[in-house]
Order: sequence, then C-alpha cells, then structure tokens
Amino acid sequence: MGEGYPLPPNFEGKMKTLFILLTLVLLIPGLAMGITRTVKLDGSGDYTSIQAALNAAQSGDTVLVYPGRYYENLRIQTDNLNLISLEAQTNNPAYIDSTIIDGNRTSAAISVTLSRQNILIRGFSLVNGLGTGLSVWPSSLSVVNCDIFSNIASNGGGIVIGGATVLLSGVRIHDNYSLNLGGGIYASTASGDVNNITFDPVNRCSIYNNRSGSGQDIYIQHATSNLNVYLNTFSVAVPTTYYAIFLPEDNADYQMTFDIQNAHHQEINQDIYVAPDGDDNNDGLSPASPLKTIHEGIYRIAADSLNQKTVHLLPGTYSRTDNDQIYPIALKSWVMVQGSGIDTTTVIGEPHPLIYNSVVTLVFSIVMAPDVFLSDMSITSRNINYYCIAIGGDQRYSSVNFSNLRIYDIESSDSYTGSYEVIYLGATSERESKWENVTIENIGPARVQLIKSSAGISETGEISAMKGVFSNCVFRDSRSTFVSSSVWGPPLISVTGDQRLEFENCIFKNLSVDDNDANVIQITGIQYPQQQNHFSFDNCLFSNISSQDCMIIIGSSNNPRIDITNCTFAGNEGDAYTLMVNGNVNITNSIFYNDTPYQIKVNPMTGYNEPTTLNIDYSCIKDGLAGIQQAPGNTINYSDNNICGNPLFAGGNDIHDPLYYSLSELSPCINTGTPDTSGLELLPYDLAGNWRIWDGRIDMGCFEYGSVPWVSTDDPVVPQPEGCLLYQNYPNPFNPSTTIRYSLDKPGPVSLEIYNLKGQLVKSLYSGVQDMGSHQVIWNGIDSKGSACSSGVYCYKLRTSDKTLVRKMLMLK
Repeated sequence: MGEGYPLPPNFEGKMKTLFILLTLVLLIPGLAMGITRTVKLDGSGDYTSIQAALNAAQSGDTVLVYPGRYYENLRIQTDNLNLISLEAQTNNPAYIDSTIIDGNRTSAAISVTLSRQNILIRGFSLVNGLGTGLSVWPSSLSVVNCDIFSNIASNGGGIVIGGATVLLSGVRIHDNYSLNLGGGIYASTASGDVNNITFDPVNRCSIYNNRSGSGQDIYIQHATSNLNVYLNTFSVAVPTTYYAIFLPEDNADYQMTFDIQNAHHQEINQDIYVAPDGDDNNDGLSPASPLKTIHEGIYRIAADSLNQKTVHLLPGTYSRTDNDQIYPIALKSWVMVQGSGIDTTTVIGEPHPLIYNSVVTLVFSIVMAPDVFLSDMSITSRNINYYCIAIGGDQRYSSVNFSNLRIYDIESSDSYTGSYEVIYLGATSERESKWENVTIENIGPARVQLIKSSAGISETGEISAMKGVFSNCVFRDSRSTFVSSSVWGPPLISVTGDQRLEFENCIFKNLSVDDNDANVIQITGIQYPQQQNHFSFDNCLFSNISSQDCMIIIGSSNNPRIDITNCTFAGNEGDAYTLMVNGNVNITNSIFYNDTPYQIKVNPMTGYNEPTTLNIDYSCIKDGLAGIQQAPGNTINYSDNNICGNPLFAGGNDIHDPLYYSLSELSPCINTGTPDTSGLELLPYDLAGNWRIWDGRIDMGCFEYGSVPWVSTDDPVVPQPEGCLLYQNYPNPFNPSTTIRYSLDKPGPVSLEIYNLKGQLVKSLYSGVQDMGSHQVIWNGIDSKGSACSSGVYCYKLRTSDKTLVRKMLMLK
C-alpha cells in the first residue's frame, strides 16, 4: 500500500469542471433533456413509490425523491437516468440523512444491471440491504454524496461492482457486513469484463468500520489497472491487507494506492480481553472490562511483528446465537488469539440467519495474512445447513501457528453432497508453520478432508507451500464418504510441503475413505522450484486406517528425502498396500504389521526418470522382503538387522486405543532397534512421553517398553530422598484413571495436587494430615470443576512439611 499516487495532468481541474457541468444539468431545467418525476410518500408528488417512477422513466429523465423512508429494493433498467434527492438541488447534506432507501433485509437497496449507461445516484442513505447496499453489474454509474451503511451480504456489504465503470464521489461506506469478502466494497469481474473505478480526489469518499471475513473495507480482485483511492476517512491511517485487498489479474504488477486524510480509529498496541458476557462498548483492556465478540477484539488490536499482542478469550462458549459472535472471525497477522484452554473455551460456528442458502459457514478466516496464531480452544459447529470450515484461507502467503486446539464435529447438512475441508489453506515456506497439540476428530461420515494445505503464492510471487513441524497432533475417528467412478477421491489429510515437513509424536488412527481411488493420507511436495524436499516422521502411530487403495502416500518429484524413524504402522486394512513412497527413503526402527497384501510399495516414478532407493534397517516388516511391492529400476536395501512376523503388541480391550500398539513383554521389537542412534535426530521421548531410549537400547516402533516419563533439564523436579518417596503412577500412560502411590517417613501435613504444564492447578487430590507409611490416591482424570481433562502431560506434586516431590504422567485418550 502506498501513500498517494501522482495525478494525471490537470486532473483536479477536469474533475471540478465535470461537477460544474453536472450541477448545471441538475439545476437548470433548460439543460435537462428529459422530464423530472417527483416521488413523495404523502401522495403530493407524481408517485409514492420510487420503483414506480423508475419504471415509468425514459432516457434522460430525472427521478427526484423527497424525504422519507422508502422500503424498496430498486432496480434501475433505463439508460441516462438521474436518481436524486433534494440534496442534489440544494447541496444541503441533511437531505442525505432524511431520504432513506431501506432494503428491509430482503434484497439490495439499489441494483443496476443489464448494462445500463450513464446513471447518476445522488443524495441518499442506503440501508438494510440484503445481498449488498448497492449492486452494479456491467453498467456505468456515478454515485455522489450517499451514505451506505447497515447492509449485509455474502460479498460486498456496502457496494458490489462487477465489470462496471463507477465514479464514487463524497460517498460514505461504513458499518456494513460481508460474510466473505469486502465488508465495504467488493469488486470483481466475469470473463472479459473490466472494472473502471474512480475515487473523486476533491469530493472525497470515506470508507470505515466495516466487517468481513476478508478485506474489512475493500476487496478487489481481477484488477486490470492501477487504482488510486482518495479518501477523507479510512478505518486506519496505513491500510494493511486486513483492511484492504487488491488482487491484479494474472498476478500483474498493478497497485492500489491510498491518499487518506483521516483515520477512523487507532489500533491498540495492548492485549485485548473477550468474554461471552462482555460488551463491545467496553475498552477490552482487562478481564474486568472485556469485549463480547472475538472479531471486534482482533479488529481493535495492532499487528506488531516485533512485539506481538494477544486477544485473550476468557472461559465460555462463543457462538452467533449465544452471544452475537461475528463470523467469519478474520485473523490478523502477528496477532495471537488465545483461549483459556481446550476444555474451557469453545468457539461454535453457525450459519448466518439471513445468509445461509448454499453459503459456507467459516469460523476462522485466513486470507493474505502472512503469520497467524491460534491456540488453547475447541472449535466445533452446529445447525449447519450447507457445510462448515473450521479454519479457512486462500492460496496466498500464510504461515500458521496452531497450538492446543481441538477441532471436532465440523458438520455439513444432510442435503449437501459435495466435498469440504475442515482446515483449508495455502501456505508458504518463507516462514515456518508450527502445529502443536492439535486434535481433529469425529468428522463425518461426509465427503470431507480434515486438512487440505495446498501450494500457495509467496509474497514475492513465487510458488510455495508449507514448511514446518507437526508435533503431538492427533487425527482420528473420521470418514470420507466421497465416491466417484470418474475422478479420484480427495485424501482425508492432504499436505503439500516445501523444503521440509516434520511429523513428531503424531497419531493417525481410525480414518477411512469409501472411494476406491482415494488415499487416506497424502504428503507431497511442490514440483517447482526444483529442489529436494525432506519429509520426516518420528515416533508416529498409523493405526486402524482403511482404504481400498493405498492408505498413505509420502513423496514428490525431485527425489525427496524421506526419513521414517520409530514409527508404528499397524492394524490398517486395505486391498493394496499401507504405505507408498518414492525418492531417497530411510525406514529405521519401525514396525509394519497390517492386513494389506503389501506393507510398502515403491512408487516407480518412471515418467520422471527418478528411481527410488529404499533403505530399511532395524525394523519389523510383516512378511519381510516379500511384504514390499517393488518396481523395476529401483533399489531396495533390506538389512539383515530387520525382523518379520508378529510384533506382539500389548493389546487390550480396545483396538482403537493407541496404547493397544505398545509392546508386550514378549515382543521381539524390544531392544532390537539400532544400537547407534546418532544421526537419527531422535526426540528424547517416545509417543507416550517416556524416555525414548530405555534399558540400554532403543526399541522398534513408537512406544518404548518399560520406560518412565521423560523429564527435561528444565523441569522443576526435586530428587527423591530416602524415606519419603513419590512413585511413578500406574498405569502410565493412562485413560481415564491412574493410581498415584507415595510413602511418608514421618506423620504430618500432606498435600497431593495435579498441575498442567503451564503450572496451573488442575485438581487437589488430598490435603490433610497422614500417618507415616505407604499411601495411594486414584485420579480419574477430572479437574476441580468436574470436567474431563484433555490428553496431555500433567505433573503431580507431593508436599510435606519439609519436602516437595514432583513427577510427570501422560493422559492419552
């Protein structure tokens, strides 16, 4: 966004001449080519209805509207027409406020279509339009001295411009709402159409305080020329893509430049607080005076990459029906949106009560926001009558930072049969994306993708895609019912990577697709620029996945490097193979035990002349080398250190429980991993949060047998002295209850408490006086408020009169 733009020679002079001539035409009857038709509500004019006057008007006529509130949805279908209020004859702005065209929430207040030419609209307030305040499609139009506010639409709350020539002069566009794009103005074109939009530099417009899923005030796409925006007032002094988006056709180098005289509001460079029972008239600067809507909190806060601020969501449920939340919630770059916890903060997506037919419900919106942060909340939906997206973006430069999120029960209606995504975005490798402790679950049955992260366009215009880390994430209990005989079905999880993607301690379980040509998980890389992508998987579990085709594809062109270390692929069912890979592939310390004809397939990539080298070492492969489907021209290095057969999992009562795939004491995978773990870049802990290497040697698979919880050097754990002991809980990991034992060397006051990793007290299990000796307490995974705790690592702390002992435990649901 620039500061001003050079004017053409004598531009201001020409504009003044234009308006002098226009005024003469309006004020001197002898110059008017048509007749004037008056509209008065009291019946003293030619018409009581503006539309009736418009229907009767001929080319060159003027429809003069006297003050009043006209509940109409006007359609202008005559060329060379002036629609004016008394403001045009008197220059008295009071007539703008008193001459109101009220769309009555049924349609646009005014629509100009059918390629009408030379239309003038002057001196009105346009309010309560549904679909927009003013709609202009291939036509030529001048809008002068109008006030456009309180309108709602899918795109373009105030004005929609499609392939039209429009002059905006002295127009105020404010307090409008758009569900998707351009709260104030939305401009686009159909094939072959061109928009020609002019902002008067003398009689300036004002655009401010509009709301939208993207481009709060302005969203212009398919632009075919530069656009100079001369304004008296804009929402902020220096527009960012949060407020104004300009997308040239075919990525041409056109620019939108601003010349702004006043800012409507000053963004606040402080944390903002939001609560379900808050009030958007509050200042939002403390928990004692919170705002009510999340959208308003983000709107007010300043984006500062060097000193990030946070919109804090206090505990409770946020929804449209419960507390008037505004959706979509447009995320702003470098602003952190943080709930109070997965179990205490829930954001519920619901359709707009007036805009809902065949319209997507989007909860959080990411459009041209380079760096967004979302954490510590649950996201779900209800009463969906089309379909819902939890987090949606575009295919332009974004890096995302998601942590401690639970996304569940994202719906589509029974009548909707198309595909949709729970998370959809384009990403860039210019900055690293981080997904930490994100759970997506209980989606479907529907034609759904849990994640679709596709290639995007970087800030420099280059093709790019996600680079980053998925850590401690869970994708489970979801099914896609998409079926087609002509096209491939979309994967449940589809991530396009660029340069590097890492998956650490992630669980993929209970996932299925119905289409016979669909994959369940697809991790690929962009083809251009030419580079070798690196995909790594460490301590990951892939279980109970089903597909008629390949379940998991990892690969790309340009011979990617793929490292699969200490992963378990087990309990998966299909008619083909569990995993297909290509490139330079290294599988180490992993287990493949699935009900598929082949465990692994080498993707030949013959069309790219890129042979695969597959190295498998210290792994357990069902059927051994025979469990690998080979292709000519590729190399498979199958080490003698590998074993085959049954890994003898610990099992249990529920095959869908991740701990089912931990190792039993009889497993041949115990202490049979590589004796030299240097160079494997291992995490220090396994999937259960226990020490990764235990009993002198690493095990195969994602769980280490007999290990105890990993404790970092930063953890405040006090060594246990003789006499007073705090034992490791059992079972660990656990779901949902576990037993904590301890012994006291003398009687006295004792407390036993559960804390989360943020140091917050979860529950006090005991507080009182106890005798010397052994004691035990059962924790059922319930916090002090009676709510079930989420999966994760917790600390339990024993305090006596002179000692404090701490251990960790892992709840794994």
